[in-house]
Amino acid sequence: MKNDTSLERIISYVLVGGVLASLILGLTGLVSYYLENRLCLEIPLNGQSTLLLGRFFNQAFQMNSYTLLSASILIILFTPYIRVLTSIIYFVKTRDYKFVILTSTVFITLTIILLVH
Repeated sequence: MKNDTSLERIISYVLVGGVLASLILGLTGLVSYYLENRLCLEIPLNGQSTLLLGRFFNQAFQMNSYTLLSASILIILFTPYIRVLTSIIYFVKTRDYKFVILTSTVFITLTIILLVH
């Protein structure tokens, strides 16, 4: 019973950390966007989305409002992925191989879905 509590605690830290990081980056990106554009609330989507991972990493060091908002979205999207990875590491550490196999199946499925899109 004690192991379940520590796993739940670890996973809650991962989830809360992901949400807080996403929230902070999102709010910072919104404030930055407002300061750059004042009252213009249109975001031009002319095929230059920074949500594409390759484009995101190329523009990551520019630190403009689009990069901050994109990082916020990417963090919230990858939080469940990191949660599953954390569970695999925990189950390997506790030598619960049945759950390692089950959780690894979920991880492989998420990875395939990520790579296909």
